[in-house]
Amino acid sequence: MTGAVQHDARERTDTVERAPGARRVQSGRRMLLIFSALALFAVAMLASAIAGHPTIDLTPEGATASPLPEERPTPTTTPGVPPAQEAGGSDAALVGIGIVLALIVSALVVLLLLWIVRRVIDLWRSRRLRTQPGAATDVEVEVVDAPAESEPDAPTVRRGIAAARDAIEAHPAPSDAIIAAWVGLEETAADSGVGRGVSETPAEFTLRILLRRPGIEQPAQQLLAVYEGVRFGGHQGSEQERALASRALALIEEGWR
Repeated sequence: MTGAVQHDARERTDTVERAPGARRVQSGRRMLLIFSALALFAVAMLASAIAGHPTIDLTPEGATASPLPEERPTPTTTPGVPPAQEAGGSDAALVGIGIVLALIVSALVVLLLLWIVRRVIDLWRSRRLRTQPGAATDVEVEVVDAPAESEPDAPTVRRGIAAARDAIEAHPAPSDAIIAAWVGLEETAADSGVGRGVSETPAEFTLRILLRRPGIEQPAQQLLAVYEGVRFGGHQGSEQERALASRALALIEEGWR
């Protein structure tokens, strides 16, 4: 039972593998039949044009044909048609036959070229690609740990925070005092020894440096919000905002001790 099933499976596989070849053979036979029919038609038309009208000789073999009395030839004309037009009509028929034969031959040539191109494409698609064994190579993947980001220099950060506290009280105008204090912190972050990211703004970089110490996220965010409100908000800073920024700086300084 298993052998019969395997035999049927092999037959189906062979049928599937032979299907493209059988279709190509049938297509080639169909094109050959078309070429043959058109060629026979062209030959028949050419033969009929060359042979002209058939003549039948009814004289028995061995018999001598009796001479006919000489008669003066009389021109035969078709009523209403001059002789020159009759000759011109036969020439026009021959020209028409020649044109038809030329068209048939041109069609045969075009069909032949199309069949050749299609055959070449089929052969190209069904070609067997040669595979070459590749050389065995050993690829060693080295896992490199990302270098740890360096810590900012703590004494530099402490000095910068202390200078910001002095600036927040030194300027008479609250807006100038808040802006000067935060700009001083940005300069301190730049001098801390930590690299700034490519897409990182100075404010984001300064905040990242300040948050290296735990417990000061809220005052640092509050100080940045006051600075951005005064610098980019379009309003003058108030003494209340100065006091808020001063308290935030005091908490930041406490976290960096």
